[in-house]
Amino acid sequence: MRNSSPIGIGRVNKLFGVPFRSEKVAKIFELLSLGKPMLARELAEAIGVPSKQILPRLKRYIQRGWVVTQKVNNINIYSLTETAKKILSLQGSNFERVKEKVERLLGRKLEQDELEILRFFFKRQGYVENSPSETIAEQVWHSLGRRIPLSRVQEILTEFTLRGVLFAFRLKNGVILKVRLNRDVL
Repeated sequence: MRNSSPIGIGRVNKLFGVPFRSEKVAKIFELLSLGKPMLARELAEAIGVPSKQILPRLKRYIQRGWVVTQKVNNINIYSLTETAKKILSLQGSNFERVKEKVERLLGRKLEQDELEILRFFFKRQGYVENSPSETIAEQVWHSLGRRIPLSRVQEILTEFTLRGVLFAFRLKNGVILKVRLNRDVL
């Protein structure tokens, strides 16, 4: 089964050797992978930042040759390089393989609701960040169309975090700021 997301960020990270720094950069790559060059303004609107923040976010990827920038009338236009397009088309990080690794890690078969949450993080493969208006569990719950009870989502996220399926970035006081799929299962 191929990843239904236009780009499987975790696999790309392994191929390029450097992870995307944030969900926003991953979103930029997802948009650029659609093949159409995009203005900095368009990318900025899509991720909710000022357009002057796009170049600093993409600078390391431009230096590595993954993204090309063209200036037209003092406006930056971004697109993926052919090399990046080839790697992205080859990436096809296999969800079945990830599922098997997680099942070995947990020592049991995954239930349907756990599979849905695993698939959510597999497709996302960037951080899900805590926000002032929604917890991470609520964001997952909403993204899955509220099909799984919120309490069950919280329970699964807790187990996945404790068992090393998910990586949680925490503050010293234990507050979780963001969560992503553990790279060891990719």
